[in-house]
Amino acid sequence: MSNTIQLGICAAPEQAAGLKDHYDYLELAFSTGLAPLVEDADFAETMAMLKDLPMPVRACNNFVAPQVKLVGPAVEQDTVRRYLERGFSRAEALGVERVVFGSGGARRVPESFSREAAWEQLVAFCRLCSEYAYPGLVIAIEPLNQGECNILNTFVEGLALARDVDRPNVGILADIYHMELESEPVSVLPQGADILAHVHLADSGRLYPGSGSYPLREMFAVLHENGYRQRASVECRWGDDFYREAALAAAFLRPLM
Repeated sequence: MSNTIQLGICAAPEQAAGLKDHYDYLELAFSTGLAPLVEDADFAETMAMLKDLPMPVRACNNFVAPQVKLVGPAVEQDTVRRYLERGFSRAEALGVERVVFGSGGARRVPESFSREAAWEQLVAFCRLCSEYAYPGLVIAIEPLNQGECNILNTFVEGLALARDVDRPNVGILADIYHMELESEPVSVLPQGADILAHVHLADSGRLYPGSGSYPLREMFAVLHENGYRQRASVECRWGDDFYREAALAAAFLRPLM
């Protein structure tokens, strides 16, 4: 096992060439980058381009498209299964090891719908992901702040879901941006140390790491103390000079990895 955490960045495929000298891997949007709603024949050209990128794709976020509902009375299980089958097939061909389950639009609980029923639907979906996942793939449940979704808002809540799912290839993600918005300290991370599968990084105002006052040094200290040696991706908003800020973020983070 490596003694360092691998550093990635959430970016578009066309940006890879300008990032390969600073980052270890690319994190793409699953719902749009791998486009599981698009037929294979119509995606073939894009797939060939993704396989030829100058840096590997090892993670994906934006897992489930908002129109593919996972919670509520209108869940279409056949659609969900086709989505997973096609999407995971493409992810496997690229060597993706982490798929981040945030997907606030897909998992939002409809008004007046039972929270208990919604929770059970999320458990069932994560177990379905476990069933369809190929060897080496882990699904990382991502808590989203209350402004982005109305369920699973904190690391502790996401951890509870992962424990209920109880599958070895379903874990939890720590995103410092959402944790800060929910006033959740990095000291909670050891509670999920055994199933922490991925990390997302940003700084104050969701700008690039190193530009603000988020407790990133403290976060990495906790990660190292608890034996985390996997991947962490920069997921943030960028200013007018993307490549300059991306390089600055990497320079700030590398000594912490």
